[in-house]
Amino acid sequence: MRDITEDMNDSKAGNFSLWVGLLLPPIAWISQLQTLYLTSEYGCTTSADFTSNHVVSAVALVLSVIGGVIAWRDWHAGGSHTGNESGRPLDRKQFMSLLGILTGALFTLLILAQWLPTLLGVPCDK
Repeated sequence: MRDITEDMNDSKAGNFSLWVGLLLPPIAWISQLQTLYLTSEYGCTTSADFTSNHVVSAVALVLSVIGGVIAWRDWHAGGSHTGNESGRPLDRKQFMSLLGILTGALFTLLILAQWLPTLLGVPCDK
């Protein structure tokens, strides 16, 4: 039979993964937003290429997708159901992981949208 401390440790490890799945995409997005904001004007004034912007955007995109995949994995590990509104820990975990999936999709699209001007070659006001 399992000990109560083992259940608490499993719960803490599962909770960490839930928080990573929920918070990694917005953290990747805000990091990309700030980095592009800081480096784009320098690139426009010096006529430099925007390689660093591409690298930052690609890394942010990968991190956002990883956060969504972690949330998706947590959602399927818990049974992938959505119909229960009780306050049990499993239902809260399902809600957080589903919210992480939606957050990952939203911020992945935002990162792609912010990367689009650099991909098209027009990040400066010409």
